[in-house]
Amino acid sequence: MNRGRQHQQRGRETEAAVTSELIERGISVLTPAFGNERYDMVIDRDGDLERVQVKTAYRHTQKEQTVVVEFDTTVYQSSGTPQRTYYTADEIESYLIHCPNRETTLYVRFDETPKTQMNFSFREKTAYNDHNQKAVNFAVDYTLDARL
Repeated sequence: MNRGRQHQQRGRETEAAVTSELIERGISVLTPAFGNERYDMVIDRDGDLERVQVKTAYRHTQKEQTVVVEFDTTVYQSSGTPQRTYYTADEIESYLIHCPNRETTLYVRFDETPKTQMNFSFREKTAYNDHNQKAVNFAVDYTLDARL
């Protein structure tokens, strides 16, 4: 299987896992009919519709108990040339970030994210001093149970 197909397969698996988690929590999920939108799904939170981009997090290669997610996507031009693009506030309201190695999904509003990537620590907050805690995104603060 080529790299593009592997990436698409991983994306489908991630979207299925996230959809299942949302449905288990009683949240309605709508998906674009033809898959050509900049968002992967729309979630219905008590009548408020929210466009969501679903991403897969990976273990950080240099930090234990930390995952990283990249907020880009690759769009192929008509010539077949890949182009990396990033999302805007006009396209989505939030990200759902699936952490397959942790069997959990994180929820982050678009306006909370930097443009390119974000790290999340699964370490206990007490592992950091007060000053460093301010600079760390603790996964526990972004879980579906904590935010939805």
